This record gives sequence, C-alpha cells and structure tokens, in this order.
Amino acid sequence: MHACYMMAGAGFEAARQLHAAPGREARPHGHSFRLGVRAEAQYTDQTTLQAAVEAAAAALDYADLNTALAACDDLALARHLAEALPHPAAIRLQSAPDRGVMLDGAQALVWLNTSFEAAHHLPHVPSGHKCGRLHGHGFGVRIVADAARCGQDDLARAWAPLRGRLNHRYLNDIAGLDNPTSEVLAQWLHQQLRDALPGLAWVEVRETHSAGSQFDGKRFRIWKEQRFESAMPFDAAGNYTGHSYLVRLMLSGGIDRTMGWLLDFGDVKDRFKPIYRQLDHNPLDKLAGLRSRDNAAVAEWVHAQLSPLVPELARVDLMENENAGVSLHFHQDMRWPLL
Repeated sequence: MHACYMMAGAGFEAARQLHAAPGREARPHGHSFRLGVRAEAQYTDQTTLQAAVEAAAAALDYADLNTALAACDDLALARHLAEALPHPAAIRLQSAPDRGVMLDGAQALVWLNTSFEAAHHLPHVPSGHKCGRLHGHGFGVRIVADAARCGQDDLARAWAPLRGRLNHRYLNDIAGLDNPTSEVLAQWLHQQLRDALPGLAWVEVRETHSAGSQFDGKRFRIWKEQRFESAMPFDAAGNYTGHSYLVRLMLSGGIDRTMGWLLDFGDVKDRFKPIYRQLDHNPLDKLAGLRSRDNAAVAEWVHAQLSPLVPELARVDLMENENAGVSLHFHQDMRWPLL
C-alpha cells in the first residue's frame, strides 16, 4: 500500500511592502515567488491540478500585494493561495532563493536555506573508497521550524554562530564530527540548534546538488536524485513526447553507528544503475510490467524494481519537469515533500 500525490508548480512576480518588518523588508520591493503544491491523487489529476495552480499564481502575477490582500507576508500569502485551490493541498511558497514557508492543513513551517564550505573525510569507509580521502564540499543546509514559534530572522540568528564554527574548517577536528557523514552532520546541527530554536522541526544537509540527508530529532532520511531522458505516449493514438525526468529516491531508517550513514549514497546509485539503464533513452511504455502510461505507474515500477535491493526505500518522486510530477509515499513519515 502507498499514498499517491500529484505535484504541480508555478511562478509569479509581485511587489509588496511589509510595514511591520525591520529594515529593507519595510520598503517597497518585489519578488520572484515560486509556488509548489502537493495534492492527493484521489482528489485531482495532473492536468487539473496544474491548471488550478497556474490560475492561483496568475491572479497575483505583477500585482501590488498590499492592495490585493489584507496581509501579504509569506504565511498570509501561502494561506491565500491554499484557499484559491479547489482541492485539499499542501503548499510550499518560496519568496526568495534562501527562504519560504510550507502549509499542510493546520501545520505551518518556515524555512531558511544557507550554506558553508568545508573539508572532511570519512574514516570508516573501506580502503579505496573515494570518501576516505581528504576532500571538501560546498554544503547546503536547510533549517525548518514551526512558524508559530520561529521566524526567518530567528533561524538566521541561530545559524550565524554555527556557520562561524563550520565554514572553511576541517570538520573531522570539530567535537562530535569525527565521522562527518551527511547524516551525522544533520544530527549534530539539530542538536546545536534545538535549544536556540524551540520550534525546530528538522535540518537538511546537502553534500551535492543530487544527494542529502534530513534529521528531525528522531528519524533519519536521505535522498538521491538522478535524471534520465525518456519518451512517453501522450495521447490515445500513441503519439510520443519526451521529458528530461528527475527521479528522487528517498530512504528512511536508522543509521549504522560505525559507518555513520543510513546507506552510502554511492551504493544507492549503484543499485539503481540497472534500473536506470532501462529508463534512460527508452520509451517508458515498453517497461515490462508497467500497469499504465503515466508518471504514477512509472514511479510504482521504479519502487517495485528497487525496493528488494534497497529495503529502506520509503518514497519515490518522479518529475517530468519542475512543475509536474508525482510523489509515492510508502512510509507514513515521508509525508512532507523534499523542498
């Protein structure tokens, strides 16, 4: 059994002035807003959801939000957009590259994207493993908290001293980071931030653009993304179109206390390789055992092929472009979309 969600998105340009905000936010300014929506497949289909999302965004495109809405901070704007959609949906609104909010029913979360540059090595990997060599990353970090208890300024203030401890450092020399995998680093950051941010929900760490980890104080989750180029029929006559698909594989579970990871990102990629070869540069409707010609069926097929090899696999997202796709959840704790 699994839950199937449709995913849609749209962008809009709008201006606003946040009178109660300190500093530059109180001056008139503009944003390139990015709206992402997740809705249960039982309520909608991809075409209907995408049309509704685009209509909600278009109503605010090039608008003066102070004139159009009674309140236009990120949360108020997200709630307005949620009310404009015809089906129950979770909302992700990005107002700037480094910040935004999420709504899912009564739950409201605020998030901050940030980063640091650092070196590390993993001391317990097998001989010859590339991560055993001294190397470095431009690490990405996302801090997510309860919007009723924290604002984006609170997240930025809590993060600032941690960045000073991490940026341009050798992570293995920092207490608690002698084995600085993404999972260990996410857990360490959560421990460092939880007292300063009582509404802390989770912390994400991204080593690369395609892989990262998440820790919420109880559970570890990791993800690995890969792109493939494929064809798919788009009408009853069997005419083909093509997409540059993104598949996101999300795993959930505990970590190996010696290795410090849920599963090596490289192992996830290696186990996915024979499945990837069947997807890439191929017509997807010819996959053996595919139940129908749609994104949900392809995501189900990926899960059926990969889960025997990766039992920790808890969720599969399949996006045909940045605005359209599906998310299949096989564990209850994978409800929130990756941002």
